[in-house]
Amino acid sequence: MVMYVHQPSLLVVLTKGKTITGTLPEFSDRLEALLNRNHFKAGFINKEIALVKQGYVISKTNSKSVLASMNAITQNIEWKCSTFDNYEAIPVDEMEDTFMQWLSYDAARPYKFRCSVDYWKEKGLINT
Repeated sequence: MVMYVHQPSLLVVLTKGKTITGTLPEFSDRLEALLNRNHFKAGFINKEIALVKQGYVISKTNSKSVLASMNAITQNIEWKCSTFDNYEAIPVDEMEDTFMQWLSYDAARPYKFRCSVDYWKEKGLINT
């Protein structure tokens, strides 16, 4: 699997595959589905998908706090995947939705924890 992570919010999009190049077409569909499942506003979804099609910036990070969070998420993904008999049975949507509720440290605010969904609610981009 390839894990795409939005750095400020730790929103996680998972694609089945081995490389960014090989999973980029699936990323757009998975991102749109994740945003819809989690009740993001339609205007925001349309804008993000248009940006993906124009060429999203996908890069590596050197942020130690983001890398630590990604390592924890990776360990959780590996454990969850190991509980299934085959690759096709892995519930990728369910895993992504779980990470929307994943509690993480907010480096921008000392001693503050939040979930990915809270980040987006604070921005006013999720219908409540």
